[in-house]
Amino acid sequence: MFSNIKRLIMKQFTVCPRSGKITGLNMGKRKTLLLWIVLGLASVIWVLIRVVPRPSRAAYPCQKVAQPLAAGFIAWLLGLAGSTLIMRRARRLFQTQRYVVGAICFATAVLLCFGAVNDTPNAASSTAGFVPTDPANTPMGTGKGIHPGRVVWIYDSLLCDQGSASGWWWEDQRTDPEVAQHMMEQALINLTGFADPVESWDFLFKYFNQTRYGQANVGYQAGDKIAIKVNNIFSRYYEWPNSQDYRPCPQMLHALIGQLVNKAGVPEADITIYDCVFYHGDPVYNYCHADFPGVRWAEGDATDRADGHDYENGPGANPGVREKVMPDTNCVVYYGDPDLVPGSGAVCLPTIVSEAKYLINLALPRPHELAGVTCCAKNFFGSVWHPDPPLGNAYYYHGWCPFFMHKAVASLNFSGDIPMRPMGTYNALVDLMGHKDLGGKTLLCIGECIRAKLWSAPPFNGKPASSLFMSQDFVAIESVLLDFLRSEGGVAAGTPDNYLHEAAQAGNPPSGVVYDPENDGIPLESLGVHEHWDNSTDKQYSRNLGTGEGIELISIINNTTTAVERSHSDLPDVFTFLENYPNPFNPSTTIRYALPASADIRLNIYNLKGEKVRTLINQHQSAGAFEISWNGRYDNNDRAASGVYICRMEINTGGEIVSQSRQMTLLK
Repeated sequence: MFSNIKRLIMKQFTVCPRSGKITGLNMGKRKTLLLWIVLGLASVIWVLIRVVPRPSRAAYPCQKVAQPLAAGFIAWLLGLAGSTLIMRRARRLFQTQRYVVGAICFATAVLLCFGAVNDTPNAASSTAGFVPTDPANTPMGTGKGIHPGRVVWIYDSLLCDQGSASGWWWEDQRTDPEVAQHMMEQALINLTGFADPVESWDFLFKYFNQTRYGQANVGYQAGDKIAIKVNNIFSRYYEWPNSQDYRPCPQMLHALIGQLVNKAGVPEADITIYDCVFYHGDPVYNYCHADFPGVRWAEGDATDRADGHDYENGPGANPGVREKVMPDTNCVVYYGDPDLVPGSGAVCLPTIVSEAKYLINLALPRPHELAGVTCCAKNFFGSVWHPDPPLGNAYYYHGWCPFFMHKAVASLNFSGDIPMRPMGTYNALVDLMGHKDLGGKTLLCIGECIRAKLWSAPPFNGKPASSLFMSQDFVAIESVLLDFLRSEGGVAAGTPDNYLHEAAQAGNPPSGVVYDPENDGIPLESLGVHEHWDNSTDKQYSRNLGTGEGIELISIINNTTTAVERSHSDLPDVFTFLENYPNPFNPSTTIRYALPASADIRLNIYNLKGEKVRTLINQHQSAGAFEISWNGRYDNNDRAASGVYICRMEINTGGEIVSQSRQMTLLK
């Protein structure tokens, strides 16, 4: 939330590209002058009453918004005041015929005024979007997984806000649990290539045990612990008091637990959901605990934080089965640059992780004001314990404090003492991705972009992201998520993919650093494959194009019309309405058609009584080949009964109306 507010506010002002500090008002937005004055005064007051009495509060997220505004406002006032005084002096000098000195004073006043209220020459560069240094479709590193380098992306437009626009986003009437379950299963079976989710889980565990532990043909065994790392950075109360979107989605976590318990056969007691810093909020905890009461929940605890930090509350009288995380001092992390990262060899992981055989990383991908992006890799920031937290960070309970790594992951100029790390330099995220008990135990990397923001590019078209990403390749999924985030304009110019270059080439990284997070004399090898897609429309990687052994993006787009072919040479001569597949189907089927020319399209589903069930398309479309899915639901989102349905398409080219129909059978 704070980063979004800061980004919105900062668009109104000019910013120094080197220091990141506000230098004045963007005069292209003159109507923001009043806003600038109000925000500037409020920020100065907020800093004075909060930070001056207790300096450690300077690290709070709200202060990271307020402090640059306060500093910029003061500098703006000083610039205006200084230019006014010098201008008066210049006028007196001209009156006394001291023209040279008067001209110098006049020029100085103009420059001060210009600097206070206008753009700096390079201001635009500070807000420019990230552009990779490596060309598209030039993979580096070695692909991982059953299908090396494979990343599955599931988008379903019906996930969010289909039943109601009222209530909290995490309630079922606004986030559909059946759609979430279907997406989770779709991701799994497309990742493994098995149509049956039971077979998918079994092969996934066997493949992992063979490659990670050298255990041939061994699947999941009862008693093997699975730790699921969620990101609770914005879950700072048990009760969620606002509709902050960057919190775990209850329906998606429930779907994942359901897959593990009901499809993979994992006992509930062998599953632990954890975040070492913040809380499992009631909306997600109560939602999942009701159906899976045996699952363990481990979290941080803010009841005795040293400085009385006021935006977290403790567990109260009834925390349920939520337990405190405990550090395992025998499970430590060694950093590749101990001079940059204090505590190397003493920083340790929680017992939840050290005792687990498998780990699932369930991240909340988004742009980040320090690291450029935060996805699965940075999600591990909530897994480290420091025996002697840096000064000013004592409020992080009993050492669960990731701040000590900030200098080693900065892809932007975060502050005066945390400058941007150039490309080809050490990055602490690689140590976490490669550690035997973190990245080394990671069975799956999952990114849930449910309501991160309204994404603009097709197929989102200004709607919620409603997307799920899944991969066995840690580097590949981070690369894909970075491409999606930057295509939406959310990633600032900097070096956000430096850690991906380092991780993909961890055995011989550009920095020359030896990554050996266990300090056992065995340096890391490639942690996965990295590349950037060809463009944000086609979203093709080298394995999709058949040009290299890089990333393969499997795109599953549900319940939205998608053009799959637009080449003029391949356009059909006549309107073509193809058989839907699969047919019979459960729970969804794909309808395909092709247009020789642009036309008004109406596609409806009817039952055998002739009653309309669903309108899938009612719009004008250009020539091309298209496909759309129907998930067996009515317009009001109620599930249709088993039976035969009629899919009828009408095409109006302006001269005539053509219609065709096909039968579809829904089975349950």
